[in-house]
Amino acid sequence: MTDTDGRSRLLYWAGVALGPLAWGINLQGIYALAHFSCETTRTSGAIMSAALAIIALLGTAISARAVRRRAGAEWADAQGGGPRTFMAWLGVGSGVLFALVIANQLAASLMISPCLR
Repeated sequence: MTDTDGRSRLLYWAGVALGPLAWGINLQGIYALAHFSCETTRTSGAIMSAALAIIALLGTAISARAVRRRAGAEWADAQGGGPRTFMAWLGVGSGVLFALVIANQLAASLMISPCLR
């Protein structure tokens, strides 16, 4: 396996990895910032959620670009191009799904006061 081939395989997995990673960081960050958001400002969690939703969508875009760039060559590949294309499409769907979950958590954190505990 060449270095270029290994790097291109990571592009197929970008949406699968970045979406759940961004959601996990968002979930733990909102819980960690809830105490401080009550005392000072509520925008810190919103800014973090917006940035992490963009990261999840970035992983989606990377996976979609990997599919578009090598779609014709992968279908003709005798070394298993089909599974790589499947993982890239799974990454696209996963990234979009986790970006929507982060957006829902953002909406909830804006509507519900963190001081209600």
